[in-house]
Amino acid sequence: MKTNIIMRSLLIAGFSATVPFASASYNGFDARSTAMGGTGVASAHFGVAPLVNPALLATSRSQDKISLIAPSLGAQVSDPANLIDGFDDVKSAWDRLESAMGTGNEAQAAGKLGDMVAGLSGENAYANVGLAMVLAVPDDSLPIALSVNTWAKGNARALVSQSDLEYLEGVANGSIIPVEEDLDNLTSRAEGMAALVTEYGVSIAHPFTVGDIPAGVGFTPKIQRIETWNYNVAINNYDSSDLRDGNWQHQTMSANIDAGLFASPTPGWMVALSAQNLFENRVKTREVNGYQPAFVIRPQLTAGTAWQTGPVTLGADIDLTPVSNFQYIDKNQYAAFGAEWRTADWVQLRAGYRLDMRGNDRRVVTGGVGLSAGEAMQFDLTALAGRDRTIGGVAQFTFYF
Repeated sequence: MKTNIIMRSLLIAGFSATVPFASASYNGFDARSTAMGGTGVASAHFGVAPLVNPALLATSRSQDKISLIAPSLGAQVSDPANLIDGFDDVKSAWDRLESAMGTGNEAQAAGKLGDMVAGLSGENAYANVGLAMVLAVPDDSLPIALSVNTWAKGNARALVSQSDLEYLEGVANGSIIPVEEDLDNLTSRAEGMAALVTEYGVSIAHPFTVGDIPAGVGFTPKIQRIETWNYNVAINNYDSSDLRDGNWQHQTMSANIDAGLFASPTPGWMVALSAQNLFENRVKTREVNGYQPAFVIRPQLTAGTAWQTGPVTLGADIDLTPVSNFQYIDKNQYAAFGAEWRTADWVQLRAGYRLDMRGNDRRVVTGGVGLSAGEAMQFDLTALAGRDRTIGGVAQFTFYF
């Protein structure tokens, strides 16, 4: 059921396979952290530690209640050129050109198709989806958490050949007399890549002191099920429903580990370091038309700091390494900044900002609200937005008992 939910989200996003996120480098959606720009390595609550920094489990105490996130669900989509609808329009225009062959209307049909194909050249669409459940048991010396975290990444892109554009232009201006066989020789393609990673982890942490400074360390050994899709077809044959069969899919299993640590040099001030996926894993996709890109699960190192005074919490995270993605995608490395104001015992307001320090992704602003139902339940809702049709959101339920 969980995988079906993710795949339906991917289909909506674009290629049934386009998908991370409004966080810095960690692979998962925590509504509070996302609302604070994607910070969390030093500022997240202990109940979401497996998603952000396993060391933060050590901030819990035995008198704290058991925390159950059930679930956290988030998505982010960026489609600046409305690429997915564009593929559908190209397919329709292509069919009209085929129907026009021999009728004398080829020039007009070719001109429209050429304009549509040229408009998609070099364009990309991205989306990120995440679904997680976490059970965290607090303790003074050895807290533990169980987590199931599904996250997905991918993109769709148009690869338009110059020879196709020249051919269509020639048909449009009358210098080329088209025949039906010519259309079979056009080489422009639609591509979609996606990786769906499901992680089953057990997190443990331990608090300690260095002199008078409270600190903690944590680890999350985990099993990863990795599914990849490599969708590569002629641009006129794009159909998102094709991704439902197994012709483009590859699946593998592996193991990895997350680690983290934190220290609190002064009351209210926290510094932390999170390392996700300590072992790099280059996962090949299924080979299609001689093309077999790899999805690279990279070691992702993020430094964070947080400062809390009264009802206000401020946080900042900086990626020290690029995030996981497909090998041909420009690398992303984020900086995130955020704040939370607890206006009352039952409501929290949050805002933040995230940018890609490599300049390859859109900047986003984030905001959210947290609502507490006494000490039994917490509901968090987050929204994010950026330029070029970039939108997203996270909803999360947390129960305490």
